[in-house]
Amino acid sequence: YYGACFMMFEISTLFLNIHNTLEDLELQEAILYYINATALVSSFFFARIVYGTILSINVWRELANSTIPISPLAVSFVRLANITLMSLSYYWFSVIIMTAKRNALDADLIRALDEMDKHQVKTE
Repeated sequence: YYGACFMMFEISTLFLNIHNTLEDLELQEAILYYINATALVSSFFFARIVYGTILSINVWRELANSTIPISPLAVSFVRLANITLMSLSYYWFSVIIMTAKRNALDADLIRALDEMDKHQVKTE
């Protein structure tokens, strides 16, 4: 059951592949690029961070309260795999947010420089 649920994490991969394709085609200024970036961040956040955290809590709860005898080694493996997966999700989400902030700041800087160039042209 949980294996299929955790596969929902991969919904964001669709938007990541589109993002990479748009970059390869040098379409970073296209509206589709920005729409896709928003979809990528949103799907990553909701599928991996929100849904993944809830799912992880449920897995840990079921492992702790299981009436079926489960090997302690198997329980340890599942918990370690879950910690690894969720740690990577949180790490990559922080990278995505930092990149989005940097891109927004770069765009603001470019706009400011363009305004300065326009102002210089008017004064000359």
